[in-house]
Amino acid sequence: MLYISPKTKIYVDVTKAPYFADPTGQTDCTDALCRALDDILIREIEGVKQMRAKLMAHPEDNIRIGFENRKVNGVPTVIFPEDPPPTRILYFPEGTYLISDTVTYSFENLRNTINDRPSSELNRFIHFKGAGRDKTVIRLKDHCHAFRYGECKPMIAFCRSTSSNVSMMNTIEDMTLDAGVGNAGAIGLRYASSNTGRIRNVTIRTSDPEYRGYAGYTCDLSQAVLVDNLVIDGFEYGLKFTNNGASIAFDNLTVRNCTRTALHLTHTNCTVRCSHLSSFGAAIYTTENATLSVLDTTVERQGKEGGTAIRIYTGHAYFRRLNSINFGETLVVGYRQMIKEQGMVPEFNTHGELYRAFPCEETMVDIRVPEFPHYEWDGNLDEVAEVADFGAIGDGVTDATDAIQAAFNSGKSYIVFDEGRYLVSREITIPPSVRAINFVYCDFAVTPAFAEDKEHGIFAITEPSDCELYMDDAFVFEKVYGYVRFIRHAAKRDLVVNNIHVQTGAFYFNTVGGSRVFLSNTACTMGIFGGKGYGATPCYHFTDGQLVYARHFNPERSRDNCLVDGGSTLWVFGFKTEGPAGRGFTVRGGSFAEFIGGTATIATNDGTPCIENTESSVFAFFMTDGCGPCHQFRVAVAETQNGITRCLDADIMPERSVEYYKIAGYIGVHHDSYPQIQQK
Repeated sequence: MLYISPKTKIYVDVTKAPYFADPTGQTDCTDALCRALDDILIREIEGVKQMRAKLMAHPEDNIRIGFENRKVNGVPTVIFPEDPPPTRILYFPEGTYLISDTVTYSFENLRNTINDRPSSELNRFIHFKGAGRDKTVIRLKDHCHAFRYGECKPMIAFCRSTSSNVSMMNTIEDMTLDAGVGNAGAIGLRYASSNTGRIRNVTIRTSDPEYRGYAGYTCDLSQAVLVDNLVIDGFEYGLKFTNNGASIAFDNLTVRNCTRTALHLTHTNCTVRCSHLSSFGAAIYTTENATLSVLDTTVERQGKEGGTAIRIYTGHAYFRRLNSINFGETLVVGYRQMIKEQGMVPEFNTHGELYRAFPCEETMVDIRVPEFPHYEWDGNLDEVAEVADFGAIGDGVTDATDAIQAAFNSGKSYIVFDEGRYLVSREITIPPSVRAINFVYCDFAVTPAFAEDKEHGIFAITEPSDCELYMDDAFVFEKVYGYVRFIRHAAKRDLVVNNIHVQTGAFYFNTVGGSRVFLSNTACTMGIFGGKGYGATPCYHFTDGQLVYARHFNPERSRDNCLVDGGSTLWVFGFKTEGPAGRGFTVRGGSFAEFIGGTATIATNDGTPCIENTESSVFAFFMTDGCGPCHQFRVAVAETQNGITRCLDADIMPERSVEYYKIAGYIGVHHDSYPQIQQK
């Protein structure tokens, strides 16, 4: 269940004033929903104007304010408003909402500026939340002329232009999108999100008896998103992506009744796990140098047996435990049949070879991944503690530390925050009585003295417990920057973190090991000073035998974006890392890691390796990217075993473009510790 405080402004009920969207399915809601979205996003336009005015009023012609906003030779650049507006979530109570046109925002000037010129759309913090997949339905009117054959028009659009790399933390959850009947040109969802984004518990379907509709979900922008528990039913294409770069990670994806292709990729970098893709045509089709990873997934031909399950015309693909049903052939690469037989494919790499710095017989690390835990509040109000009731004020000025700690010490199991920015001056400890924390996309700031603290976190797990701790939904912006981390894990207790983005500070470290850590859609950016000062702090540091499972993982701009040591285990499924002066992943001290499906981007071209493997076991299959000729990792892997270091240079890797490449299957094994992975 979803707890909505009667005091909060965060949840905007679209059925109430001033929107009055009709949940009975009788009245067209298009204008009401577009107006609600405009009311949320207009605050971004106002924020850019205010930030520009602040820069222009500054007496210096060359000044940086924050990490992304600056004035150079008197010309301002505003990447983000300095203070993000408080979050608003468009909440759709149970019912059916009829639409006749695309639900999106109307602004042409929803843009940041570079050199005082309009640039990327600031289509961020867009949240659609329903009452449940089977309870909330947004339905397109039948036989809409605007959605006729050939139009390729979305029902819901998270972006209006063809480019945005600042569309952070967009979400759509717990609802169904229905393309109705007779809308052959309909697209269910055109989605965009960068760094962090989540689609969860959503069905996109067409009610047409002939499954008419163009596509369930399309993307033509660079993406960084976790898609969890998505069902696509019908359409020509279940999912059709033409974006270049970043990473889309699908877990528990179901596609059925597609008349052409379940998953169609052009350029795209995509990872699929624990899914079932069925179609009357092909299950997967890739072209124009796409990168695909598929784990523990079934592809099935509907109707008569025949056809090809997977066609990789160009690009690279990696399969592990792929099950093919009812197809005439399983895999064609280029025009060559690679796998004819149906049934289980234990492992296959279309590139054909694995890159090894040292000889080894192993082809994978094959970390065993448990099910990701989920927390559902049972509706018991006696278990809820709102930090505002204990005196916490989210104005960014009033010290909220004592009030938040009082809420945590209340004995309540479900802690809920409210809008705004909470100033914290010392570490807040989380007792075993707390089971779940919903930050509701609030922000945090730290005092200057606390920012210099290298030994603590804003939140700390300091007492052991057999019950998992859940932490959900935060966007921490530019007022947390220093040595202090967001989470300090200092006791044996399993931790589940969902949908948390820390923009200018480190995310996590542990001082006690042996716990399981589940990360879903988390991001950390250490500011602009990669590798220097605070940037020497790892975004994530896992040590002492910690077991970590990450879905859509985004560490950026630290000397060690992600440091794994002390015999720990890290499994990464879909990621984006970013330099400019650090390693993508550092694995040391008899640790284990797998990096499957992602993008390592914006290196410094100075010999820093993308992966540093020291006396550890690592498997990797992903690609590199950047924004210019000096953004390469010239060393793909630096591996040290038994004190000897060898490098795998970019030149030997398959090209992705003129400047970038793919690590299309790397394996490095530390044989002294490798047998331990089978016990974890």
